[in-house]
Amino acid sequence: MEVPAHTHTERKKWTHYLWEFLMLFLAVFCGFLAENFREHTVEHRWEMQFIRSMADDIKLDTAALNGILVKRNRRKEMFDSLTALLNSSQRDKFISRLYYFSRHMQRLSPVVFTYNDRTIQQLKNGGNMRLLRKQAVTDAIVLYDAAVRDMALTEDRENTYMLQCLPHLYRIFDGNVMDLMIDSLSAIHEPPSNVTLLPTAMASLPDFNGSLHSMKSSNIVLQNKVKALIGKGEKLLNTIKKEYRLK
Repeated sequence: MEVPAHTHTERKKWTHYLWEFLMLFLAVFCGFLAENFREHTVEHRWEMQFIRSMADDIKLDTAALNGILVKRNRRKEMFDSLTALLNSSQRDKFISRLYYFSRHMQRLSPVVFTYNDRTIQQLKNGGNMRLLRKQAVTDAIVLYDAAVRDMALTEDRENTYMLQCLPHLYRIFDGNVMDLMIDSLSAIHEPPSNVTLLPTAMASLPDFNGSLHSMKSSNIVLQNKVKALIGKGEKLLNTIKKEYRLK
């Protein structure tokens, strides 16, 4: 019986294994580069979306702050007039005007800033601040956000001063008259000229003056903070436009 001859496979050279290793390494490396490029592209797209959204938020903030500054300037005028007329020997000639000013001072909502913080919250809560590659923009955002929150604390103090002021105000001005000053749209109108102050008005005047002083001081502080925040917002917007070449 014949024994089949053994076939011998030619032994591969070491260069062949080296070439296979290089090809495998190249394939893995190219895959890594492709994935890295894809992630970079996605992150850059998210970065630009956040930046454009932030720019829109700042524009809305700035418009609102300019409107609030106008209202706070008017508020200062009303406070000064209320103090001057109420403590004047001629106050009885201006009772209806005093009611009008005192009713307006109780409204804080038109002069309280509502922060458009949708983008900054997404950046902070989602850990997305790392996507912003421009350090100048990141620094400006942090400073702006801190300024907004600092102003909010002063607004809270102003609300506290208002609550302290109200008991004294209610001993000077008649609540029934104030009811007649509000229309169906919640607008405030000056009452008739024949209205009078309450009998307890003069006894309560010193305490009211003290509380009103706190309100006036708080309003002045907030006027300055609103101006500063407008400046920081404009600086942030200009930095964003410069660093990201936005129009």
